[in-house]
Amino acid sequence: MSNSHGVKRVPSLDVLRGIAIVGTLLTNIWLFTGGVGDESIGRLDGRWEGDISLLSGVLSNGKFLGLLSILFGVGMAIQFESAMRHGHRWPWRYEWRSLLLLADGFVHFALVVDFDILMGYALVAMVVAPLLRLRTRWLVVAAALAGALHLFLQFRNMAGITAYTTPPLPEDFSEDAASTGDWSNLPTPTYFEEVAGRIGDFWNSRYEAFIIVPPLSAFLFLSGVLLWRAGLFKGDERARTLSRRLAIGGLGLGVPLTVWEYLPLPGGDITGALSRYTIAPVVAFGYLGLTLILLRRRGGSGFFARRLADVGRTALSCYMLQNVVALILFSGWGLSLGPLGSVGTIAAWAGISGLLMLAASLWLRRFRQGPFELVWRAAVDAPFRKADRARAHERREPEKDASLSAS
Repeated sequence: MSNSHGVKRVPSLDVLRGIAIVGTLLTNIWLFTGGVGDESIGRLDGRWEGDISLLSGVLSNGKFLGLLSILFGVGMAIQFESAMRHGHRWPWRYEWRSLLLLADGFVHFALVVDFDILMGYALVAMVVAPLLRLRTRWLVVAAALAGALHLFLQFRNMAGITAYTTPPLPEDFSEDAASTGDWSNLPTPTYFEEVAGRIGDFWNSRYEAFIIVPPLSAFLFLSGVLLWRAGLFKGDERARTLSRRLAIGGLGLGVPLTVWEYLPLPGGDITGALSRYTIAPVVAFGYLGLTLILLRRRGGSGFFARRLADVGRTALSCYMLQNVVALILFSGWGLSLGPLGSVGTIAAWAGISGLLMLAASLWLRRFRQGPFELVWRAAVDAPFRKADRARAHERREPEKDASLSAS
């Protein structure tokens, strides 16, 4: 999730990554606090608090995950250009990097949460990475094919399969608990029982990551690569024009489709089924364009922009940390602060987001990367250190000979 050494950081990318991380938490926080399902929240909290949960879902559900996927593709493009500059064979290093991400994702899945995204990202990245050697026009074709496959699968499944929205509830979750708010009769598993349950139910829990999302992720990764190559993150007029088009197109199309399912209009069931995996990514492109417009107008140097950039620079660490903190706060074996109503859930999201910003800012005063990023960098580079030293030595020898000749 971070740039490689030797690549000048793009400040707007760091801010966008930070927004994607805290925005993804806004989607997931409801699962931690017990606010599962708009209907149950409305019964527990009253109408206006139910509206808060509804608004949160409209703004966040799938949108920031889509944004994070686009930015993952941008990072892939940066890694490819860095590899070409340094004479590295592509995509061998990146495939090793993806294998490490897969292992990291499994550990995060098993020990923390069952809705981890890293494993799915790693598997799709292994397939997409070799395509970056193609010319841009063929990447456009590949992106179009991935998008078409995703739409085909969505429309094929729409009639008979309910879209995945949240991890499954416990088997003994009852309507009485949802309606009364009395969750005391639900058994509280220990941490190790939760770990064993996730591992035992591995394939069912990974249905979203391994079955539903891969074609969409491939499309968004390739879109991020194409946007990077198109110069979206440069400061010229072309970049500003592209940002405006993304904002107007993404929000102009995505927002009406997002709210369509909540209006008394025909076709609401269709837009509802397409909301998380098809309409939300459209909105994500709009968020991307709008954020870049605002950052360019304001210089991207405000207090919150800097704090979000800190989170973006430590994106992998913050993504894992936010889930660990939420798990400790709200799980039955932890502090068991839930279930919370809508206001409490939003307050929990704001509090954890603030903690991430503070921790990232303090950490980056002493280190260049986040803690997981430092370990990650060492593991990624480890198999190639000998070859890199030999290559660096070969480059130094001609330079030394040339200086001796000149003298």
